[in-house]
Amino acid sequence: MNIFKLEFLKLLKKTRSWLGPILVFWLIMLAYPLTVEFLQENLEVGFFSVLWISILISMMLATEDIFIEDFNDGSLEQIIIKKTSFSFLVSIKILIYWLLTGVPISIMSSIFSFGTTENLTLSILILPLSLISSYIFLNLFVLGNALSLNKGSVLGALVTMPLALPVLIVLGKSITAIQLEINFLGFVFLLLGSLSIIICIVPLVVSYIIKAHLE
Repeated sequence: MNIFKLEFLKLLKKTRSWLGPILVFWLIMLAYPLTVEFLQENLEVGFFSVLWISILISMMLATEDIFIEDFNDGSLEQIIIKKTSFSFLVSIKILIYWLLTGVPISIMSSIFSFGTTENLTLSILILPLSLISSYIFLNLFVLGNALSLNKGSVLGALVTMPLALPVLIVLGKSITAIQLEINFLGFVFLLLGSLSIIICIVPLVVSYIIKAHLE
């Protein structure tokens, strides 16, 4: 619990790390209806594609410097020396980043969805999809960030972006399922199953990668 509180307060002080991605998401969502004049009568046609890509980009930005400060000041080395569970610390970091960025962005996704489609049921169903997908994206980009530690965040994004593409495909199919009222829960469970595997594997892999960087 102390680790959670410490990491939460640490991230809370780094306003740019969590507020920046939220503002980027907000700006993209505001810009969408202003840049598609020919779709003014039917904005929902391309809305959800923009929505999922916006969440993807926001999560990528959120993880840009998730380890770099601790790496530079020697905190990561101290954790390893103390033999503290490093994978657990990674899990805590990801959870906190998700609480401060993923959850607000997911709530905003539902609000923007209602504003665009004026369909309350659809907007409510967008919320669980956004919550799950943002957590998945966050884990994937944390993996990329660990791989490219001190080598630039662009490299990490390029490495992990292909892993995010299947999630985008499932999200697209989920919207179709909602609109046609067929098997929506099946896609939710598919995303949850993927998330349950990712949150177990990614922290372990990331901890080994960062230890290799330090050695």
